[in-house]
Amino acid sequence: MTDRDPRPEPNGAAVSGLLGALASYRTARQELLEIMALGRSNRDPLAEVAEHLVLALWGGRLAESRVQANYDLVSADGEFVQVKYLANPLGSWPNEHTVRSIPGVDWYALVVYEAFEVTGVLAFPPDLAEICTALGKRHPGQSTSLQFTHRNWRTIREDAETHRQLGMRIWLPPFR
Repeated sequence: MTDRDPRPEPNGAAVSGLLGALASYRTARQELLEIMALGRSNRDPLAEVAEHLVLALWGGRLAESRVQANYDLVSADGEFVQVKYLANPLGSWPNEHTVRSIPGVDWYALVVYEAFEVTGVLAFPPDLAEICTALGKRHPGQSTSLQFTHRNWRTIREDAETHRQLGMRIWLPPFR
């Protein structure tokens, strides 16, 4: 601290560490954007990866505008698909997600990240009632919304075939 400036001196090591980590992130982000042919994008990289991953798994084409409302891609069959993601650490999940039916949209795809690794991709049809029932949901509006939790993720992952029979599309690693 100086007599003229009452603020503490910057922590040089902390500043260097932060700026070094940002430089590493910037390099990795630029590589990721190049792979997705996005050039310069300031959008959330997890959202960008989610959209491109669902496109690679499902086929089709991305929406004309990457920031338009309601859908993010059109499948090879002409179906409109909204893509969202849910990111959590391994183990206990602090974050949950509400899956919603969107008028005019055929599928709601949810990419699940755990510890920044994709652990699954779920696609929900517009009518969520049977899926909510199978998951034992108790919240209102179950035909158009599903309050998706860690327990729901484990249930679907452990019995994917039952949920596919309820109309879901499910991709689990390894993605081939």
